[in-house]
Amino acid sequence: MDKNWKRFERRVALRTGGERIPVSDRRTPLDVKHPYLGIECKHREKISKFLKDALSQAEAGSVEESLIPTVVLGEKHSSRMYAFLDLDDLVKLLEIMHVLLNEDPLIVVGEGENDCE
Repeated sequence: MDKNWKRFERRVALRTGGERIPVSDRRTPLDVKHPYLGIECKHREKISKFLKDALSQAEAGSVEESLIPTVVLGEKHSSRMYAFLDLDDLVKLLEIMHVLLNEDPLIVVGEGENDCE
């Protein structure tokens, strides 16, 4: 019988159009092989209420203008920022990029340090 985390990895691969990489076949250190995303899956009993509440707030504020709800997280004394959004919205963004560029999507990351804390 499959473990929950294995089923979760399969669902992620299916939804993103990637391929689940079994632990016994480590062609990549990631859980899902995908052409644009480096996907590491983490399946937990519960996700932080703080994160779910923040995404709900972003969703409520995004409805009127049909925006993609996104939570940006940062830590004190760090310039690194993390985005938390619904996986379907991320896939939708990649599909839009593919159509707009009429080629493989290209994710451009800004250059330089951001001193935000």
